[in-house]
Amino acid sequence: MKAPKIGHQVSASDHLYFAVRSVAADGRQHVMQYAFVDDRGNVALSAFVRSASPAALFGGSAAEDVLVDPMEESEFAALAMRLCRGATLVAFHRVLQSGLLPPDAVRSAAGVECVWRRFQAVARRKGIRLSRHEPLALNDCLQKLGMPLLQTDDAAMRALAIRNLWRRLDTIE
Repeated sequence: MKAPKIGHQVSASDHLYFAVRSVAADGRQHVMQYAFVDDRGNVALSAFVRSASPAALFGGSAAEDVLVDPMEESEFAALAMRLCRGATLVAFHRVLQSGLLPPDAVRSAAGVECVWRRFQAVARRKGIRLSRHEPLALNDCLQKLGMPLLQTDDAAMRALAIRNLWRRLDTIE
């Protein structure tokens, strides 16, 4: 007896939604937060990572003021490469965001998608009015679809919002 064919399971997709933000910097080091969320809405990784600062920076939070002990860049690079392997990465402004990931992590991924571009395409087709004079931020896209706005800069929460926006676009395309 032949087993029944199982269709595509939405929760089992290969999408990995991510966000990166600068947390603190000084003339010696830069601390970034990287967050990855799967299609089920699980935070697969949220990490604060220390890297060498490429330039003398003034103002903002000092790297030593971060409350958690950031992991080293090389440790994170190995972890991110394993996490991203074979996944389709989704970000808000994919070129900017993926440029902040370790290069080997991006190379190990199946591809990188942009929810910002996808939102614009769907908005045009559905008649959602967009301003040509102002760039769209993530909260703008969420607001136009009646979704809850982000109230924090946390990268994990931003990655979850990117996931929610992407999945909402699935229902209105």
